[in-house]
Amino acid sequence: MTIRCAGQYGLWLCLLLISTLNSASAQEPGFISIDCGATSNFTDPVTNIHWTTDASYIRTGINKILSGAVTTAINDKQIKTLRYFPADRSRHCYTLPAASNSTFLVRASFLHGGFQAAVDNSFSISIGSTIVDSLNLAPNVTDTFLVGEYIIKTDLGSDSILFCLLPNGSDAFLNALELRPLAPDMYSESVQIGEYLKFLLRYNCGADSTDPAIRYPDDPYDRAWYVPPSKFSKFLNGKTSRNIPVTSSGPAAVGDRPPMAVLQSAWHDMSWFWFVLTPPDYELELTQAFYVNMFFAEVDDLGPSDVREFSVSLDNKMSLVNLTKWWPGPYELYNPHRKFTSAGTNFSFQIVPDATFGPVLNALELYSVREVESSSTSTADVSALDTFKALLGLSSWTGDPCFPIPYSWLTCDQDTSARVITINLSNYNLTGTIPASVADLTALTDLWLDNNKITGSIPDLSKLTKLTTLHLQNNSISGAIPDTLATLTSLKELWLSNNQLSGPIPAALYNRKDHGLDLKTDRNKNLCGPTENCKVVAPVTISKGGGSKLGPIIGGAVGGVVALIVIVGLLVFCFCRKSFSRKPALPVTSLAFGDTNIHHTCTSVASSNSASNAAAVRQARPFTLKEVEHATNNYKDQIGVGGYGPVFYGKLTDGTEVAVKLNSDNSEQGRTEFLNEVSFLSVVHHKNLVSLLGYCEDDGHHILLYEFMPSGTLREHLYGKDMLRKISWRERLDIALNAAKGLEYLHNDCVPRIIHRDIKSNNILLSDKLLAKVADFGISRSTPEDDTGSSGVSTLVKGTTGYLDPEYYTQGKLTQKSDVYSFGVVLLEIICGRPPILQTFIDPQEHMLVEWARGQMNSNNLESIIDPHIRGTYNREAMWKLAELAMDCVEPHGVNRPDMNQVVRALIIAVESEEQATRTQVYSPTQPSVGGGRNYSADTVDYPLTYSTDNSSLPPTEGPFAPTYPPNGSNSSAPASRFASQETFSSVSLDPDTDSSWMNPKPR
Repeated sequence: MTIRCAGQYGLWLCLLLISTLNSASAQEPGFISIDCGATSNFTDPVTNIHWTTDASYIRTGINKILSGAVTTAINDKQIKTLRYFPADRSRHCYTLPAASNSTFLVRASFLHGGFQAAVDNSFSISIGSTIVDSLNLAPNVTDTFLVGEYIIKTDLGSDSILFCLLPNGSDAFLNALELRPLAPDMYSESVQIGEYLKFLLRYNCGADSTDPAIRYPDDPYDRAWYVPPSKFSKFLNGKTSRNIPVTSSGPAAVGDRPPMAVLQSAWHDMSWFWFVLTPPDYELELTQAFYVNMFFAEVDDLGPSDVREFSVSLDNKMSLVNLTKWWPGPYELYNPHRKFTSAGTNFSFQIVPDATFGPVLNALELYSVREVESSSTSTADVSALDTFKALLGLSSWTGDPCFPIPYSWLTCDQDTSARVITINLSNYNLTGTIPASVADLTALTDLWLDNNKITGSIPDLSKLTKLTTLHLQNNSISGAIPDTLATLTSLKELWLSNNQLSGPIPAALYNRKDHGLDLKTDRNKNLCGPTENCKVVAPVTISKGGGSKLGPIIGGAVGGVVALIVIVGLLVFCFCRKSFSRKPALPVTSLAFGDTNIHHTCTSVASSNSASNAAAVRQARPFTLKEVEHATNNYKDQIGVGGYGPVFYGKLTDGTEVAVKLNSDNSEQGRTEFLNEVSFLSVVHHKNLVSLLGYCEDDGHHILLYEFMPSGTLREHLYGKDMLRKISWRERLDIALNAAKGLEYLHNDCVPRIIHRDIKSNNILLSDKLLAKVADFGISRSTPEDDTGSSGVSTLVKGTTGYLDPEYYTQGKLTQKSDVYSFGVVLLEIICGRPPILQTFIDPQEHMLVEWARGQMNSNNLESIIDPHIRGTYNREAMWKLAELAMDCVEPHGVNRPDMNQVVRALIIAVESEEQATRTQVYSPTQPSVGGGRNYSADTVDYPLTYSTDNSSLPPTEGPFAPTYPPNGSNSSAPASRFASQETFSSVSLDPDTDSSWMNPKPR
């Protein structure tokens, strides 16, 4: 037999015909059925649907086989495995091939199965750039079988559908994913480009409670038609075995029609019946538009004079259905768009005068109509990033870079056509070369590619006119430094250290060091200054006898260079000694502080006996005493005091505000520590470190000028009698992250690395916009160049009680993990709003905030330690992340603590979790509101539609995809459904309550 198909609709009719002829032997063309986490393909023996592994659809995630104890009652093989996705990235996406400008049903299945213990799995689901739903599963909800179903239309020109899981601070997971092509005219009343449908309910009305759900192959699109819940059992069921065609002219030709098996049963009555459907408030917050399909077909044997005609009324908006007109086979379809309210919609069906038979209802569908996210990233940026990802091994990142949430390693502005503004790929273990296409990201302000394995040369970046930060240090980049970098007038930080760059530094670039450019080029052995002749390494020529002819030449050259260095060194020493002996001393001035007189002679550090000191501090401006006195108005306004001495407010002649720190007579910090702080801060520049602007130095008395931080210290915003305004939970998260970044920089990007040694809330200062910066390097210590932070530096113990690392305090071994411990105490201060020593406790053993918080956390009593000022304002996942991180940082043994890289990563995840919760409130109010996190109880909450745990596929008995009715008693073999959260997905409820008054009496 030859089948010819003509035109678009002809093709679909052919497919339907082929399905009818051979529906039991093969699945429909275009079906994609993914068994997530499986290692082999299989064919379902009942439906002949072919299930494949997800290996070719996604590049991230980890396979898991579920426990047999959970899955014994589930015959569906595809549910017995899952793939889970760690929260270390913002999204994990399946790419499903899909024809352009076509309609599809997308169905996702979730069964936790206890694959993770004691973990709340909170994540969102997106299709394309639209967040369609959110899940929040408590760890005790392991046997809940959840299904989400959506009907979408692909964009013109698109060849795929992107289905993504977006972790909200915890791992996401997925058991099965299905894609089903629909006919072009199906749901065309509502599915447009710019809209999608979310499935709420689909009933095979009139089916008995023992009947299975009807799916493929009866429904060629594999929609599931469920037996209605038991609350409908008082309706009269009618059935017929008569063939009811599913195609005809008139209203019955609409493509949404159910299969014949569904049309062969119906609710029917001689007079009337009614019910109410009520979507929940959180669904109504997203949309008030709903798509209702009702299907009517004759199931009774009518006589020649019989007429079945009835009215269909939705909230008194009435239509008439006359089935006799279409007898014997066609059926009537009613598919209105409805605006539902919190009161629900009343569905009423009533016989009309002169009719002999009353209403029937064979099938019912209900969907919410949602808007598709229309924002997208600039096409130029998308194209540039595609090349960028391919060359640096980032191809697993798919979909729009900025929507629905950005890739973990970039940020975007949030305009309709978004632009990529920062890329942060530090420590991503990248290989490959820097793509030239990065220059097409013309809105880029910050680019971090440091600490990777990148090779090749630096491309032309002259189009990045907004670039302020370029970090390429610690790679294997070779070649010359491009002259074009000097044309980037906005560039403030250019870090190229520890690469294989060669040739001279461009003069125009080098000269900008005196005009605000922080240029780092050390540890590039073949790089030289702009006026130097760079060393050329010539190849060694080997003689026939195996010896090198260059040996004597090189030896002589080296000897000559050494001799020259010695001679020049002696001349410089004599000249400097003579110059120093002739330098006149500056006058001594007396400054009064209370009862203490402090005498200062302010000179440049360059006047010290050590020439190396002058080199070390050349980047900080030297100030005279007169300039300091003028700036501080003779030390009029004291704004603080510390171990170093008093701190005064000042303003320089150019208007720059400064904090002026004076050394006091009783300070333990002497000249060495002063030079230590000056030398470190003169070369250390980071947006999260307080900048040293200048200094004065005289024997035993020293003055430092820092940038002024108008919002004071973190401590002043958390507690104490001098407490400033209380900072919000989100502000605290940002402060923690920014302070951690500053400390991470000291630990990893300084050579030699720097240990702060006195991290505390008083040493974290805040700008007018609450940007956190780490301060006070007066007692900081550099680590040995080969120290990784774990070997330790033996030193006298210095620091602040309550913040001291126990290992440092007891053994005198200072490591980077000592700073991590102190930072963990700061995190506890942020969470608790309490000082590190709790003076209210009588028992001396309980003085420490760390021990008190640890005891409460071990008792699972997090709420008791949270600052009352922020209770009810935080996302529970983010708070747990921060609390767990704090406790990891204050582990008694340094080897068990994270390093600052890991701390920063964990804080980024906590911030993203908080952002996602807030963002989901905007895009999808189904996400729990900020502060609404809680332990979910299976007895008090519901969740979406559950398929039956056997092949009878009973309808949903609770949850968002169907009315919340009592469970259907016929499924006694299935485990009780337990649901995770009322804030996820949508539910539809039936009114009135469960007593017999919910249905109007039938007039007789």
